[in-house]
Amino acid sequence: MARNWEEWLRTAAGPASSTEEADRDRTEVRIRDAIARAADIPSNVRVYAKGSYANNTNVRRDSDVDIAVEWTSTFYVERTKETWDMSAQELGYTPAGFDVTPSEFRETVERAVIVAFRSDNVDVMGDKAIHVVRGENSLDADVVPCFSNQRYHGPRDFRPGHRIYGKDSGYSEWVVNYPEQSKRNGNAKNTATGRRYKEIVRCLKRLEGELADERLIRREYPGYLVECLLYNVPNNKFGHLRRFDDLDQALIWLWETLGDESQIESLLEVSELKYLFRGHPDRIPANARDLVYQAWNRLHDKI
Repeated sequence: MARNWEEWLRTAAGPASSTEEADRDRTEVRIRDAIARAADIPSNVRVYAKGSYANNTNVRRDSDVDIAVEWTSTFYVERTKETWDMSAQELGYTPAGFDVTPSEFRETVERAVIVAFRSDNVDVMGDKAIHVVRGENSLDADVVPCFSNQRYHGPRDFRPGHRIYGKDSGYSEWVVNYPEQSKRNGNAKNTATGRRYKEIVRCLKRLEGELADERLIRREYPGYLVECLLYNVPNNKFGHLRRFDDLDQALIWLWETLGDESQIESLLEVSELKYLFRGHPDRIPANARDLVYQAWNRLHDKI
């Protein structure tokens, strides 16, 4: 029997329940309290949720809560091509050295989390995150030690972000993310599409999980890729009477776009400060296109 897609999409589009939201809030509070009780962590360290739970794009009970623990006493500076040759004085900041290394900060956060949750509930082997197992009224959490990062576009004109170091590289490699810009841009697109953007993100994430379970697509792409792919879809592809038509039109646009190398190069992350594929050899456009292909076929009951 063919699936009743509109009914399925209506359910899949739903945000987290009030119970799950409460569990997410308790999870964040538990991590914040653990960091606050650590005597060797400065009080001005920021602790906050980021990722799908913070952006309200999570699939119900199928995501870890990402909690950033951000060192703010000093910050890293990132320059754009417009500011490459400008001095710190011209940009409007005072250079300062770090009195903690990425490995030292990671270790202090690990200790704080282990003291709070016990070692059998904490996995410290992750490259960038410390995993905390869910409790009776809390969710699985990935605790991410990071450092403030300011990306300068001109004098006193910067975008706040954070730098995350990888443990597996001996802390010699890092990535910079911009959760504030991502949240703001995602909310703006959601408003501009009559709240359909985030609904369709949740729908495609659910569909992605289904296809991966059936081994029709690779499991290498996190839900964040789905969020970014759909962010690039023009707003006029959303807002149909039926969610089916929104997802259908978004998938068609993505299929055509991911088949054009020049367009692939211009796709952005939700922050609009990083390219989605450019500079990311681990993100393979052909595999993203295969996800789109399989999702469209499933939507039209061809598989």
